[in-house]
Amino acid sequence: MTERELQKVFHALSDPIRLRMVRLLLEYPEVCVCQFQNIFGTYQPRISFHLRVLRDAGIVESKRRGKWVYYGIKHLPECVRQMISTLPLEERLVSCTPNG
Repeated sequence: MTERELQKVFHALSDPIRLRMVRLLLEYPEVCVCQFQNIFGTYQPRISFHLRVLRDAGIVESKRRGKWVYYGIKHLPECVRQMISTLPLEERLVSCTPNG
């Protein structure tokens, strides 16, 4: 990892919402945008902005399944992963679809 790439990772993680998003993704391998909306109680454009910053830093990647977009961890240095994993997980996921 280059110095510039590491700067992007730390910048992306400097925001409390993005840090909480990554903490959730370490617990749950895939999270839908709608689940982030429910957890953070905010609009889709704001969630998408934060996810774009994380994606641009190379931390997350997205997968589309029908009309839903799911995010997961793409790359996170192990030492950073370990530090974030020690944070308490305050949120629990709820499914966006009626069938769970």
